[in-house]
Amino acid sequence: MGLLVLDYRQCHSKNDAIKSKYLLSCFIVLLGGSLPDKTYAVVSPDDTFKPYVASTLLYDSNFLRLSDSVDTVAVTGQSDRSDFIKQVAAGFDMDWKIQRQHFIVKANVNQNWFQTFTNLDYTGWDTRAQWNWQIGNNWDGEIGYSNAQALGSFAQLHSVVNNLINNQRYFANAGYLFHPNGKIKLGVFRTETEFDGTSRRFSNNTEDNAELDLQYLSPGGSVYGLRVIATDGQYPQRQITPGSTQDDAYTRMSYALTWDWRANNKTRVDGFVGYTQQDYAHFGVRNFSDVTAQLNLGWQASEKTLLELSGRRLISQADNLFASFVLTQGVWFNVNWQPTPKIALKLPMSYQQQEYLGGGGSSVAGFEQQKDDVGNVGLNLMYQPLDSVSIGPVLSFEKRDSNIPIASYESKSAGVNLQAAF
Repeated sequence: MGLLVLDYRQCHSKNDAIKSKYLLSCFIVLLGGSLPDKTYAVVSPDDTFKPYVASTLLYDSNFLRLSDSVDTVAVTGQSDRSDFIKQVAAGFDMDWKIQRQHFIVKANVNQNWFQTFTNLDYTGWDTRAQWNWQIGNNWDGEIGYSNAQALGSFAQLHSVVNNLINNQRYFANAGYLFHPNGKIKLGVFRTETEFDGTSRRFSNNTEDNAELDLQYLSPGGSVYGLRVIATDGQYPQRQITPGSTQDDAYTRMSYALTWDWRANNKTRVDGFVGYTQQDYAHFGVRNFSDVTAQLNLGWQASEKTLLELSGRRLISQADNLFASFVLTQGVWFNVNWQPTPKIALKLPMSYQQQEYLGGGGSSVAGFEQQKDDVGNVGLNLMYQPLDSVSIGPVLSFEKRDSNIPIASYESKSAGVNLQAAF
């Protein structure tokens, strides 16, 4: 990795030409030897087509999320469990309005390099095309497609495997305003999750969904509704045999009361409370049903400070031989502070409890079903020296305590993001 030496006098020069030339040279150096974790788009609201390039360098002290009790060499073949990840990326954002029609296209491609676990190097992307259509005053909807490829988390794998994941989503919906305060919305969407690695294709998943929303639109701008989602899920790479422990198909019904309450200009409360039931085609012992809920509070404490608080009780699929789903309960809190137009600071914090269920009482090596407590705290700073350039460090600390000793870990990460828009 190259050494970048900064002369801060040039950054604060009153000569815009010198300042621009200096920042561009710094960006080129960073492109040559670094990679991104996240990027920040810095664009004018009047632009409709905005290309950009980005680079990030990230250090992670425990990339594979290994427990202290694990022999790193035996598991990975390396003595070092930390890694430096470099990424360069390029993409564009397009936002185009023609009368009542709104077209959104976003595309990003990125190349990622790992210093320690070099066999994890990959090319990723994130694309989305969406048409927000409207006919007359009563009909509107969305039609779109997204495709993203990135390296998945190793929090449940704890080994060096190809965990490259491709996620596709197709969606279409239509809403009809049958009353000044009443709207009905029907939609369908399909999600496809495919793993690149041979050992991971067992978890390839496809879901076909149908959604119905009934909404009350209040005169003050708040929205209250009832949502029903029916899901048909498949694991196309699985075959049921006499020794099988995992199912290849399921159905799910989700019911929820939803709300988006605009209390005033500074306070917004949205979320849902509902019930989810999932039934498997062959192994009824893995069936589950439970209450799900999410409450989000946003408060504009001052002109420069936004506080966000979220409480969640959610169910998600588990890529685990001994569980079919994960029940996650926790609290997420963000402090967003923008003291000047050029500086923005974000402090994210979270605490969550994860319970792996739906395994029919199975255990791992004599232990009971896995239960985790996960805490995370971070710091994201963005500095925008020019309208088209942003740079900022990111810091994060994560700790998981589990009743399965080999699943407990700590991880610290630090990085820097740099992006230039044109």
